[in-house]
Amino acid sequence: MACNGNCMITKTRLEGVENVIVVASGKGGVGKSTVSANLALTLAKQGYRVGVLDADIYGPSIHKMFGLESVRVTATYVGEEEYFVPVEKFGMKILSLGMLVDNSQAVIWRGPLAASALAQLFSKTQWGELDYLVVDFPPGTGDIQISVMQQFEVDGAIVVTTPQVLAVNDARKGAEMFSASKMNVPLIGIVENMSWFTPKEHPTEKYLLFGKGGGQKLADEFQTKLLVQIPLIQDVEEVENQDCLLANSNKEICEAFENLATQVDAFVAALPPKAPNVLKIAVPTVDNRVDDHFGHCDHYTVFEIGANKKIVNEETVPAGEGCGCKSNIASVLREMGVSILLAGNMGDGAKNVLEAQKIRVVRGCSGDIHQLVADFLAGKVCDSGIGCAGHEGGCGHHSGGCGH
Repeated sequence: MACNGNCMITKTRLEGVENVIVVASGKGGVGKSTVSANLALTLAKQGYRVGVLDADIYGPSIHKMFGLESVRVTATYVGEEEYFVPVEKFGMKILSLGMLVDNSQAVIWRGPLAASALAQLFSKTQWGELDYLVVDFPPGTGDIQISVMQQFEVDGAIVVTTPQVLAVNDARKGAEMFSASKMNVPLIGIVENMSWFTPKEHPTEKYLLFGKGGGQKLADEFQTKLLVQIPLIQDVEEVENQDCLLANSNKEICEAFENLATQVDAFVAALPPKAPNVLKIAVPTVDNRVDDHFGHCDHYTVFEIGANKKIVNEETVPAGEGCGCKSNIASVLREMGVSILLAGNMGDGAKNVLEAQKIRVVRGCSGDIHQLVADFLAGKVCDSGIGCAGHEGGCGHHSGGCGH
């Protein structure tokens, strides 16, 4: 069914990540990646647990800024799911497409494929526990940015511009993308980069190479803050791959990013409390064991899982009338917030109905339901891939072990 603009989109909050901050711009070349990298570094230096995701699929640069051009990202398995392992440097976790592909190769992907690749970088990465994930968005307002904000919870956005009129015009489109009428992502404010140039030889002089007032004009238009003005950095090439991308001698620039980090921190502290990210798992049950016949099971046990991957609550749900795949159990479980169902035998019909309700199905399970859930949370349970075709609608028997 097509969405007419009024349907609700369920967004995913990244497990273990407290705040997701995206840094965007309407056009390239305004220093968006430099702002992203230095904001992340500054937050990390202030003691926060920080991750950096380079979401600029077509022109990744974060890996270059951190001296990781020759590093390749590894992967690991959690159960049957494969996850990227971000590279750790300067006390941060860093992931860029530039660490997944050959730097000499151009990435030629259509929008939907690029958006799908980026979604995997978000959700299939072992970020661990983070206070901040800083995301360096691609320039513009295309499929990639929209898809990310439709799928994942974003706590705030920063728009980067330079003072010149053309840059502000493009940045306006970027800021509009976050508005309540579009993606409804809170706008933290505007960063004006390259506000002036001061030669090292003449530290008291300021040259307005790109005009002035553009950042403030944009902030006023969107009723937000001009967070900071950042001078053009003359010696950026000299400080790449150091423990600070900024020139340590440039006190003014370092103070600008410290000010930016403080304002970001104050912004997220003022946000409404987040609803707990609850994981609920359902198991068709009989006598505290997995009921092998999903279609006519005795009842369902729904487990609520806490942050420490322990069962914090469980409740019993009647199976209802009719064969499992023909009853309303899928919608009942979804309304309860169930996102995973661990089952014994199940046909493709029932599996499709459940997955249409965004409930992931794991088949081939057996044994004590509490042990099963513990094994699943430990990554020891995987889908057998075996359906049952012994009954129309997919509710017949088929033997199969859990394999955990």
